[in-house]
Amino acid sequence: MRMSLIVASGLSLVLTGCGSAEVEADAPPRLEEAGPDECGVAENAGLVGEPVSAFNEAAWPNPVRIIPPGGIVTTEYNPKRLNIDLNSRNEIVRFWCG
Repeated sequence: MRMSLIVASGLSLVLTGCGSAEVEADAPPRLEEAGPDECGVAENAGLVGEPVSAFNEAAWPNPVRIIPPGGIVTTEYNPKRLNIDLNSRNEIVRFWCG
């Protein structure tokens, strides 16, 4: 019993580094979004609602993370990484740094 509790506790700690990337339509801004735009959110804002293929990832100088609905993402913060949330039709829902 005690060993099961220790294993379960350890597993929960390992899994806290990942989270689901579900985006609600009226989702509040993430904490990362409150800071300066170091990753290019403003530069790409016009692509919201467009298919992800409209974004040229190969031409982007900084790291990019494309997140499908329900995708799992790690929680480490990189202010220069551009995150792109997609909907079920592979359209861009929002950009955010992190």
